[in-house]
Amino acid sequence: MSRLPPRIPCRAVFLDATGTLFHPHPSVGAVYARVARRFGIDADAEALDRGFRAAWGELAPSRFGSDPARRTSDALEHAWWRSAVEQTFHHAGLEPPSLPCFEAIFESFAQPGAWRVFPDVVPALAALRQRGLCLGVVSNFDTRLTRICAGLGLADAFHFILPSSQAGSAKPAPAIFHRALRLAATPPHLTVMVGDSPEDDVAGAAAVGCQAILLDRQGRGQHLPTIHSLAELPSILDA
Repeated sequence: MSRLPPRIPCRAVFLDATGTLFHPHPSVGAVYARVARRFGIDADAEALDRGFRAAWGELAPSRFGSDPARRTSDALEHAWWRSAVEQTFHHAGLEPPSLPCFEAIFESFAQPGAWRVFPDVVPALAALRQRGLCLGVVSNFDTRLTRICAGLGLADAFHFILPSSQAGSAKPAPAIFHRALRLAATPPHLTVMVGDSPEDDVAGAAAVGCQAILLDRQGRGQHLPTIHSLAELPSILDA
């Protein structure tokens, strides 16, 4: 772990979404299984969880193609997720879900019941807002993200919510960070990006001149400027 400076000059904070603000609940496989049963599919949540991890490992590198700009859209995200769900079911020993079943699974992850907010999030956001900072969500997600944040009671804490499908480009490509900086109306050197991905969040933000902090909830020991809880964030920012 790299040592953080004692105080970081800051006017805006960008936060990643999944793994930073909230996580699937009770798990991806549990949500898939619950929806699948409505369509007459006897699905085991643990098998689907294992299937999802295998599918993600296979398909994640192709999610945004080989284009360095990592161009994306809601349509491209929807198509990728259909492939990912089909591959998840395949690895779980199941037939691919029907289109109506997939659409129900996809929609279920727009609902707050499929997610759980980490306990450190709401107090940290309140403390950051009290400091007068501009807060934004910058996430590799589709436009379901706005509904998720609203349903989880987080939307009002942010000045903007920017999913990659709306930006037209995914992290770590520069375009999504430049779009967020325009929305925040802050210069990069006074902007801090916090997220759980060393590549997408830390390297991507640093490449455009932002301060970047890894949120390492699992204590993986990355050699990067790191915090282990969002509760640590307000005290290290000099607003």
